[in-house]
Amino acid sequence: MNAISNAVTVLIEIHAKEGREQEARDALLHAISTSEKPGMVGSREYDDINDPGAFYAIQEWENVEAFHQHMQDAADSGMAEATSMLREPPRTTILRTAN
Repeated sequence: MNAISNAVTVLIEIHAKEGREQEARDALLHAISTSEKPGMVGSREYDDINDPGAFYAIQEWENVEAFHQHMQDAADSGMAEATSMLREPPRTTILRTAN
């Protein structure tokens, strides 16, 4: 298998606590732009026009192992503090291209 066939897309969904929408949005954008993510090919972030407290990131990863390693590193470095403004933990969905 080549690197392309191992690639995955990850959908990350977060929901801010009421009154903390801007803080959650800023935290998402800051986390993506400032942390090193070996294996991440790219990321785009989105605001939900129907829900001002919902935010999404769609990320491309070289493989699922790189994403899992990133999530482990994030958990080890205080993810709970970084997500205190959320109603619930971030939801992640790992997608692979249907062939």
